[in-house]
Amino acid sequence: MARIVIVSAAPLLADGAVAALRASAGGGDGSAWDVRVGRVEDSADAWVLLGDDIGVRGAQGASAQLAAGTSAGRLRAAVGAVLEGLSVREAPWAVQACDHEPLTPRELEVFELLGKGLSNRDIGAVLGISAHTAKYHVGQILAKVGAATRAEAVSEGLRYGWIGL
Repeated sequence: MARIVIVSAAPLLADGAVAALRASAGGGDGSAWDVRVGRVEDSADAWVLLGDDIGVRGAQGASAQLAAGTSAGRLRAAVGAVLEGLSVREAPWAVQACDHEPLTPRELEVFELLGKGLSNRDIGAVLGISAHTAKYHVGQILAKVGAATRAEAVSEGLRYGWIGL
């Protein structure tokens, strides 16, 4: 059982982090986590330091740095990674991803094909839509991702995790 100590000057924030981490079954191996509020000096496998940003330090030297508004799922994932000896840095674009209008399921399909280098005509043929409709979807993707070119959109899509290689 991994011991996790939450360190924060704000008791309500610490209690929220404890609840978020206790909601998890623990690491991928099914082990439970013993999560409690404490101090940096307390014995632990990992410390979660809550402040302007969220820091996670592991006893083996691994660490994670997350934005203050990080979701409970990301926090659990970061703690799990640190417990496994991995270091995590949340990239600025990961937080900004929520600022964009979400892509529709059809746009995600078009985006995947765009990432494979298909033209509007080829995207239309694969999806059974006209080249004009494919062009419209590509335009929507560019606008939502904030990209000026198809290549820039694909680069952003890979970063956001919306498309794969």
